[in-house]
Amino acid sequence: MQVIGDIKLANGVEMPRLFQGLPLIMGLKDIDLNQFKRIIENSYNANIKGLDTSHDYGKSERFIGKSIKMLVKEGLLERDDFFITSKIGNAQQYEGNIENYVDASLKTLGLEQLDLMLLHWPVPGHYIENWKKLEKIYRKGKVKAIGIANARVRHLEAMEGVAEIIPHVVQTEIHPFNVCEDLQAYCKHKHIALQACSSLCLMIALVKENPTLLRLGVKYNKSVAQIMLRWSIQCGIAPIFRAFKTHHIQEISDIFSFEITKEDMNTISTLNQNFRYHPESSNCAGF
Repeated sequence: MQVIGDIKLANGVEMPRLFQGLPLIMGLKDIDLNQFKRIIENSYNANIKGLDTSHDYGKSERFIGKSIKMLVKEGLLERDDFFITSKIGNAQQYEGNIENYVDASLKTLGLEQLDLMLLHWPVPGHYIENWKKLEKIYRKGKVKAIGIANARVRHLEAMEGVAEIIPHVVQTEIHPFNVCEDLQAYCKHKHIALQACSSLCLMIALVKENPTLLRLGVKYNKSVAQIMLRWSIQCGIAPIFRAFKTHHIQEISDIFSFEITKEDMNTISTLNQNFRYHPESSNCAGF
């Protein structure tokens, strides 16, 4: 079986293949710091080194910073053991004070340098101007890499000839029911790494009851979630998942123990319906 290592970004920075998503919204509102710390520790122990957050995700940045600081103090890990992605929200883009928000994220996370900062959405009339500001921040060394989330090919094409730095990473909703074939092809051609948010589509009935995924789960002796995440990995994409129970985290980490055949990969891709759990129209006005 092919050994799959980190993804090397266009600027040489190495990014993990798998990310734990940590929003303190959508199901994590009542979690306390000690519980949050255990999630990060369990992820680390399962060799999951990518953490995904945002300035807009409630207390997430603050809890990540505090949890890592405590774990480092306890001698259980080092700061550089994790690759942390955060994002500039839409409201922050409208204001345009991009460097202020990067500085705020660094302070909240307790970091001197962030691994990856994304514009959360391609906000019409703002994202290209804000991208230029993000380029300057990158040149100052405050972030190791920069990118944009939820962009389609047309947004990236609009940046061509204007942006001095091609995004190192694009993050968007990708899973077997939203394959984004054109975006995958574009990013491969431009040497842009892909992160897949909502990579399990929140395990709605469309996903967990799908006959094809269930059949393949039996064939490989894996769960539907493992099949979906392994599909992403073999597509060259870094999936972002959310799992907070220890046994779920361990299950996710096992996706590197098997390989899906080319024929089955193609079968999974045919499930595409261009379905998004998080529609652009309700998240980014004028998208």
